[in-house]
Amino acid sequence: MKTTKIYFSFSTILILAALILTSCSSISVNQDYDPAYDFSKLKTYGFIPITEEAGIDQLNATRLGDAIKENLNAKGYTLSENADFGIALFFTKDTKTSIQSSGGYGYGYGYGYRGYGGMGGSTYVSQYDEGTLVIDFVDMAKQELVWRGVGTGVLDETPTVEERTANINYAVAEILAQFPPTKAEE
Repeated sequence: MKTTKIYFSFSTILILAALILTSCSSISVNQDYDPAYDFSKLKTYGFIPITEEAGIDQLNATRLGDAIKENLNAKGYTLSENADFGIALFFTKDTKTSIQSSGGYGYGYGYGYRGYGGMGGSTYVSQYDEGTLVIDFVDMAKQELVWRGVGTGVLDETPTVEERTANINYAVAEILAQFPPTKAEE
């Protein structure tokens, strides 16, 4: 019986670690809002129709709507056709490039030069998709944007339906955790 030994180089371990971290990463969220606006007067919400330019298909629009309803209802807001604030959604996807380098050259102990990793090492280039979800809240009476929540994160290449739904639920919860803004944030 022949035995094969598998050796992992330092660069291979770095790439595997980067892939594992990417698949477990969370999203980065931030908000912007009008600090003079009285958010306490908002009680009801509705959805502004999604346009083709929003970058959201019908299946994901439904998932997003369900996640937003769940989060806002838990905060005491009510869905209404005559809403205090309207919700507009936008999504973009950008391809990003990651460059990882390893190796190089170094000096060992003792007499003479010893190269570690060769002359210049190895460089690994990979691409991944990063998604950005924007949730805008518009005062319906004034037709003015009063709050914007943004979430950005690495997209899974081939999620199942269940994973896609879970990812959307997580992203919406993280973004809406910032709403309504509190006096301490102003």
